[in-house]
Amino acid sequence: MLAYAKCSVSAACRIRDPTNRVHLAMRCRSLHLFTHFFLVFFCLFYASPVSAAVSHAFGSRLIINAAKKLQPSVVHIRVKPKGMEGNPLLNLFGRGRQKDNPPKFDQGNVPFSGHYNVGSGIIISQEGHILTNHHVIKNAEEIMIKLHAGEEFSARLLGVDDKTDLALLKIKPTQKLQAASLGDSDKIDVGQWVIAIGSPFGLANSVSVGIISAKNRDLKEGPFDEYLQTDASINPGNSGGPLANTEGAVIGVNTVIFSSGPRAWSLGIGFAIPINQAKAVIDSLRHKGYPVRGRLGAAISAVPRQEGKNLGLARFEGAKLVQVTRGGPADRAGLRRGDVVIEFDGKSVSTWESLPRIVARTKPNSLVLVKYYREKRLQSVYLRIGSRPEAPHARKMTNHTDMGMKVEVLTPHLAQRFGLTYEENKLVVSSILRGGIAELSGIRPGDEIEEVNHKSVKTIEEFQSIVDKSRLEGSVLLLLKRKETNLFAALQFK
Repeated sequence: MLAYAKCSVSAACRIRDPTNRVHLAMRCRSLHLFTHFFLVFFCLFYASPVSAAVSHAFGSRLIINAAKKLQPSVVHIRVKPKGMEGNPLLNLFGRGRQKDNPPKFDQGNVPFSGHYNVGSGIIISQEGHILTNHHVIKNAEEIMIKLHAGEEFSARLLGVDDKTDLALLKIKPTQKLQAASLGDSDKIDVGQWVIAIGSPFGLANSVSVGIISAKNRDLKEGPFDEYLQTDASINPGNSGGPLANTEGAVIGVNTVIFSSGPRAWSLGIGFAIPINQAKAVIDSLRHKGYPVRGRLGAAISAVPRQEGKNLGLARFEGAKLVQVTRGGPADRAGLRRGDVVIEFDGKSVSTWESLPRIVARTKPNSLVLVKYYREKRLQSVYLRIGSRPEAPHARKMTNHTDMGMKVEVLTPHLAQRFGLTYEENKLVVSSILRGGIAELSGIRPGDEIEEVNHKSVKTIEEFQSIVDKSRLEGSVLLLLKRKETNLFAALQFK
């Protein structure tokens, strides 16, 4: 059509009558001008819709191909909880993380048929290893897996990581399964198309489409939060299922939804655990039953604003070492208190909270390059990562009503809340009961617990064990750290 219009214009201008030359020249100019306007009009009203249609068709085909590739690797999980009684609809979301006021974040496993919870999972090996969320199978008496083709199998639990809400299951299939391709979540871009597959409200093999809305979301759910945010529809039952790119490669494990009101369903804000975070613990879950993470061996804090300015850092960038464990990985590499780490294993330390996440995802015993400032000079050193094994089902808190206080393992979130320096294997009083014996003994929220009855405690289990024995004697002695001061508090049991 465009070529035909050009030819018509050229033909009209070749008339040779000299008496009409001026008139014809004016007609030619008018015809040229009209033709240009016509072509612009044609492109705007015809070419654009055609281009959009082609683009839409191409995009749809990508989604279709990705769904076809991934669906055989997605399973439907049915869980019978231990000792389930009463109305199963009262506790919709696993750990029950209902907030006092909407909006709230909920985990998407859903009661089904009155006796079972429903979730989703991802086949990650031909032999039947399945990745899902811990909250989907928590307190399970029985776990049943239904494959895409309809076969059902009983599953056993190999390991859990409650800090990232991941679990690994195993079934014994009759033939090799189609394992999902695991992508690289570090290479995903905001605005990129993704698909979510799972069993929303028990409807297996459901596919929804959206984009990556944001990366590295910290929901204050744990020390390693770095969620992918998506507007793909994620509802109760999607938990444990894949978030994938348009090539059908898994880039996240759907976990949490943003909801409002007493019922929880998608409001276009869902969250997935980055698959690279899952990759870091899959092997240890498979062989040990619990995660083994990288360890730095140092306590860190935010870089003071003026110090960051003097070093030319962006606001919040970097992590300052405020304590280095003697004989630990950082100490052996020559790092010192006061060093400001800005890059770890090629990854920028954009905030101080990001450093523990990067270290945790680094394979133990690997050699990494660390860039840091010391006395305003940029330096670098190679560091061999240590390991931090975490016992299965390790408790994160204990609530002592008779003592009038709650004790928790120190996390970066709690450290920020109380103005403390984050350090591994520390216990902190997170809240106290007004008028309780803890308050009457002078204990305050934010106090760090150093010793119980002159014995060092680093885990909730150690704390609990000593306190339980002390009940027989009627009292317990705590050594607390408040800012830079150590103090004792004696509690009398009622």
